[in-house]
Amino acid sequence: MKSLRYAAAALAAAALFSVSCEEWEPVFTLDYGEADVYEPVTMTPNTTIMELKALYSKAPVKIQDNIIIGGQVVSEDRSGNIYKSLYIQDATGGIELKLGKSGLYNDYKLGQWVYVKCSGLTLGKYNDMLQLGFADPTGEYETSYLDVQYFIDNHIFRGEIGTPLQPKEVAAKDLLKEENLGCYVTLKGLRYGSNTSNKAGKEIFCLLYVDPNKDTKASSNRIFLSDSGLNYSVVDDPTWGITTWAMSKQGMISYLKAGSFDKAMVNDGSASVADIKDRLIANASAYAVSQYFLMDGKEVQVRTSGYSRFADTQIDPAILDGTATVDLTGILTVYQGATQFTLIDLDGVTVHKGE
Repeated sequence: MKSLRYAAAALAAAALFSVSCEEWEPVFTLDYGEADVYEPVTMTPNTTIMELKALYSKAPVKIQDNIIIGGQVVSEDRSGNIYKSLYIQDATGGIELKLGKSGLYNDYKLGQWVYVKCSGLTLGKYNDMLQLGFADPTGEYETSYLDVQYFIDNHIFRGEIGTPLQPKEVAAKDLLKEENLGCYVTLKGLRYGSNTSNKAGKEIFCLLYVDPNKDTKASSNRIFLSDSGLNYSVVDDPTWGITTWAMSKQGMISYLKAGSFDKAMVNDGSASVADIKDRLIANASAYAVSQYFLMDGKEVQVRTSGYSRFADTQIDPAILDGTATVDLTGILTVYQGATQFTLIDLDGVTVHKGE
C-alpha cells in the first residue's frame, strides 16, 4: 500500500508541471517506427463534441459526469507545427485534446477514431480557444496537459483507423462559429494582407525576447515586430522583411545579421535591436510568426512555429506581392477573438497565380 501511495504522489507531482505556455517550445517529431501494437477499442459516445463544448460558460468546467466523446483524428504533428495537442472531430464539431507529448502521429493516425472518457478532465479556454485537458494547479491557465502516460491511458482510447476526413469548406462569415473551431477546414481565395492602417496594408506579428531564458513578460525583455500602431518601433516595412513562414534559430540569426529588425525597439524603449544585436544573436532562438491574410475582408492570422520543419521556407513571392490568392487547409482556431489558422504542413497551401 505504501508503494502505491508513493506512485500516486509521483504522478500527481508530475501533473503540476504540465501547464501550458505562451510560446511553443522545441518539437522533435522523430519517427520511432511502427506504433505499438494495440487492440482497437470500440466505445459508444454518449455526448457529441458540440454538446461537450456547450458546457463551458465563463469559467473552466471540471467534468464529473460519465461523459464519453468520440471523433476522428484530423491533426498531425509530423511537421512540428502542432505542439503537444491532438484535434479530433465528429459530425458536430472539433476539439483540441492537450496530450502533452510530441510525436503523436506515431500513435494517432489521420482518420483514426479516438474516444475520450471525460470524467475528471477540465474543459477550459486559452485565449478564447476551447481545450480539453487537466485543470492547471497553478491557476495561471484554465487547462494543463495530460503528459503522464498513465493519465492518457485512463482517458484517451484509440479505435479503428478509418478513412481520413475531408476538410470542411468554411466561408468568411462562419470563421468564428464554434462548430468550425478545432476542425479540419479549407479556406478559399485568401489574399496576403491585413486590416491595418498602414499604407502597405500588410502586417506580420512576432514577439522576440532579448533573452528567452529570463522573464518573458518583462517589458525590458520584449521586442514586438508588428504594424506601427501596435508597438514602440519605427516601421518602414510592416512585414519587417520577413518572407518566411516563421524563423528557426538560424533563420532568426540571418534576419538579424541582414539588419531586418534594426529599427525595432525593446518594449520599454531602452534600446533598439541595432544597439543590442550581438546580444540577440548570442541568445537567438526560434520564433513563431503570424502572417496575415484577408478572406472576403475578414482577417485570418496564419501562425507558424519556428520549430516546424517548414519554418524557414520562403513564401511564394506571388503571394507576398498580392498577385496570387491562396487556399489554406488545416486547423481553424481562435486567438483573443480573432481567427487563427494552423497549417499541418505546406501541402495545405494551394497558390492560384494571376487571380
